Amino acid sequence: YSVTVTDANGCAANASQLVTQPAAIVIAVDSVKNVSCNGGSNGAVYITATSGIVPYTYLWSNGAITQDITGLTAATYSVTVTDANGCTTNASQLVTQPAAIVIAVDSVKNVSCIGGSNGAVYITATSGIVPYTYLWSNGAITQDIIGLTSGTYTVTVTDANGCTANASQ
Repeated sequence: YSVTVTDANGCAANASQLVTQPAAIVIAVDSVKNVSCNGGSNGAVYITATSGIVPYTYLWSNGAITQDITGLTAATYSVTVTDANGCTTNASQLVTQPAAIVIAVDSVKNVSCIGGSNGAVYITATSGIVPYTYLWSNGAITQDIIGLTSGTYTVTVTDANGCTANASQ
């Protein structure tokens, strides 16, 4: 900005002054940890704020006031960063989760004779994160079980993230 001051005698003087502003606050998402199991709460969002005037304050949509947030369920989280001058900027980040493991009983072969052991249960697991491991109530660790006597059999399917689902037949 420039100004010219003129006195009663017509003498003039000029002056200039530069008015600056800080750079806008920039929010960078450093990393996101998505929830490992459907319905879990181990997600996290890690951010860094730069520019503006330090120090910064943080306000997340879940009420957190820390730079980074942890212990999250799947959702979109927004943050408002405010600098020492009261200037603000916003950012949002989606935290996802895998689909829940689904166990489908494809077929059951009932025992053909009283006291027999030719029953079988055939299953298919979907969703979650492959590969899966299987643990049946009779100790079997295969996807399908055969050579069964009559009774109820329960399977626990565990995915690559350690998430589990159970089914009985």
